[in-house]
Parts: sequence; structure tokens; C-alpha cells
Amino acid sequence: MKPIGKSDFLTCHENPNRDWWEANPMTYDWEKSLAIERFAEPWFDEIDRRFFQSAYYAQSKGAATFSRFIPESEIRGMRTLEIGCGMGSHAELLTRRGAHLTAIDQTDFAVDSTRRRLELRRLPHDVRRIDAEVLPLESREFDLVWTWGAIHHSCSTENILQNIGRVLKPGGSLRMMVYYRPSLVYWVHCGLIRGVLLGGLLRKRLDQIYVDATDGFFARTFSKRELTALLEDDFKQVRFSVIGLKAELYPIPRTDFKTLLEQSTPDWLAVSLLSHWGSMIYVDAVRR
Repeated sequence: MKPIGKSDFLTCHENPNRDWWEANPMTYDWEKSLAIERFAEPWFDEIDRRFFQSAYYAQSKGAATFSRFIPESEIRGMRTLEIGCGMGSHAELLTRRGAHLTAIDQTDFAVDSTRRRLELRRLPHDVRRIDAEVLPLESREFDLVWTWGAIHHSCSTENILQNIGRVLKPGGSLRMMVYYRPSLVYWVHCGLIRGVLLGGLLRKRLDQIYVDATDGFFARTFSKRELTALLEDDFKQVRFSVIGLKAELYPIPRTDFKTLLEQSTPDWLAVSLLSHWGSMIYVDAVRR
């Protein structure tokens, strides 16, 4: 299947969005260097290495991977729904840390990948092809909903959040990451460089420049105010953390020099800067 080109988000529909991800699964292989048998254990290992190595912000030094957001003490025994399981990296972490997990994705590739991963690791698995905009699951079924970098690729994030509120038990937890608009990526990489200096704003809106520059057929960004408004009816104790990749600090093409710059950037400095201007916002909220 050939990759589907991106078009203006006003014409986005779910089928082309799903088709795009079916043809372009998130394997962190931007340079097409992942020359390993698909769905073999080394393939999953290399995907995890690439993903978790870039996520310096997700744990303190020496702590377990992603323990800032998925601490075992708060996950164990939880009836958990993961929306957008992708290649299964988080599904494996959640399962290993004791979550009773149902993982869903809208593509066959992601479902097959996550199921195969968990089978290879000899871990229990319940992986289903489900559209989160519909989410045909029982109400008040889950203690925790986890979704990382997924629901902002929907044209109807609002519907998904309403469905999340429905399937969560009162007092249940929503933990999610979506794209953050007041960021270096949005205003500097896309607005200043692509939009002004390269003339993109003469042909299209900034939102579309951003869509064209990011992964997926479609992508949305949110401010804290917008997220607060979306969540306030169903959730309380809403907390935000802005995060970002070190690559965002250097708006230059991907080269060995840029990689060296990223490797030379101390974690504390990146955290300090990107906690204000990072491209992602992590949300932790409690179901009313």
C-alpha cells in the first residue's frame, strides 16, 4: 500500500487517517535503517531502544523506564485500557508492571504487532482492533485509561475523551499525552522557519504546515486552556506536564552534527527549557 498524502485537516476523515497509519506504522525508523525481521524479538527490542532512549524525560536517572508516568506502585492490579497501542512498547510495560490490560488500536498492523510482541514475551494479552471514537466497551469498566501520542491524530478528540469518561470508573485515572501548541515546534520550527522564512504561510495556514511536518495523516495541537475546557465536565484534579525531545532545541535538519548536539545536551537543561516550550503535554486527571 502506498502512503496516503496529507490534505487540509478540514477534509480529514477517519478512513484515510486509519489507512495512513496502516501504511506508515510508528516504528521509529525515519531513516529506514531497521533492517530486522518484522515481528521478531530483535525488531521489538530495537524499536524500544529508539523510543525509550529519546524519552529522557520519562524517568529520573537510574529509575525504571517511563516510571515517571507508569509507576508500578500505581499500576499494579489496575483494570487498564490503552488507546493507540502502536508497536506495543507501553503495552508491555503496563503488563509487566501488573496492569490487567486491554490494548486497542484502529489498525491491523498495530494490533498484530502488539499481540505478537506479548506472545513472544509470554505475557497475557487482550489486544483488539477498535476505533476509540466509537469505543464499544462497557461503561465504568476501567480503573485507568492510558494513551500516549494517539488521540490528537483523530479529527474528533472530543468524542474520544467523552468515551474515555464513559468507560472509566468514578475515581479512575486518565493519563495521556497529546501535542502542545505553545511550543518551539509549532511556533519556531513550523511558524518561523517553514512558514515565514521558507514561505509556507503564503500557501497554507500554520495548522496545515504543522500537520504536514508531523507524523500522521492529521494531527491536532492543544493549549492548557483548551484541554481544561474539554475535561472539566467529566474530570477533576487535572494536572499538566509539558515535555519535549532534545531534537526540538535545534531547528536544523537531522545530521550527525544534530545528533551530537542532542547527546551533548544535559538532561537537566533540556527538561528546564522544554518544560515550558516542549511539543508534548502530559495530562493526569481523575474521573468525577
